[in-house]
Amino acid sequence: MNPVPPKPHAVLIVCLRYLGDTLLLRPALRALRAAHPDARLDAVVTAGTACALEGCADVSQVIEWPRRNLLREAALAMTLARRRYDWVIDFTGNDRSALVALASRAGFRVAYERPKLPAWSLRRAAYHFRPHHKKSKPHAVIQRLELLEACGVPSQGTDFELLPAADSLAAARLALEGLPSKVFHAHVTSRDMQKALPASVVKTVLAAVIERGCGVVITGGPDEAERRHVKLCTEGLPGESFRIFHDLDWQGLVATIALCDRYWGADTAPAHIAAAFKKKMLIHYGPSRADHWHPLHPDGRADSLPCECLRNKRVSCPPGEPGKCLQGLRAADVLAWLEENRD
Repeated sequence: MNPVPPKPHAVLIVCLRYLGDTLLLRPALRALRAAHPDARLDAVVTAGTACALEGCADVSQVIEWPRRNLLREAALAMTLARRRYDWVIDFTGNDRSALVALASRAGFRVAYERPKLPAWSLRRAAYHFRPHHKKSKPHAVIQRLELLEACGVPSQGTDFELLPAADSLAAARLALEGLPSKVFHAHVTSRDMQKALPASVVKTVLAAVIERGCGVVITGGPDEAERRHVKLCTEGLPGESFRIFHDLDWQGLVATIALCDRYWGADTAPAHIAAAFKKKMLIHYGPSRADHWHPLHPDGRADSLPCECLRNKRVSCPPGEPGKCLQGLRAADVLAWLEENRD
């Protein structure tokens, strides 16, 4: 018997993860909208990540789940229950998202089966339908599309349909004025610095890029640790050849990446933006898994560096500790990629 009820009038998607993961929802939202064009389609995401779905016409409303505030979480849970969702599709698969699914009181709740969960696990009790992965380690986008296919929702492809806002694009063009026509974008830090690229490698690569007549854009977050790292990476480089941006909002970041020709960095939200634009790109994976997050287009290359944490079956390096695996990155390998991909 098919466990999937027919034709929902209201669907809630749950994705309580980071910014890049929220961007990766777009292909799933497009598939749901194509299958159920008249349904209300809401997405509940982690507070601070809703910007990744700005301009996405497939979603009816994006709801931000508060961080570490039990009173606000309880109030939002009651609000979701009053909205009378027919389906809840949980792409997160942890205890918090299971609570969200249960709180919705939806008649049909679905998430992937998670192996080795105890019989009393909340994640076992929360869902009516728990299909298994078709592949052992699917890409995050494919994984979500296959979960929808198990619910009778066919894929509409993996494109992101990400477009920069016109005013942000104009501002980005103005900010890049004076750089050479070819612009190389490097994102050399990460939110928790686990994925920061070694400064000596970055400086060597950027010097070679500038010597070849390209402009350089360097982006990083606003935190002091990220600012210090970028400063270390650019000391001694000719200032007229590059631009540094630490305070771009989401739309500014999207527009800036759209105007650059190549992208280089670790597995972060900007890498997913560059992948959405199908840029020529090299992404280094160490504290995160390339099989889950690699670019889904031919011009995107994934470089996996051995990570002892992942060998020990973690999903990432311990919080607050630099990813030691990225210290093994060699400038010669990055320069070889650049040489292979000359225009």
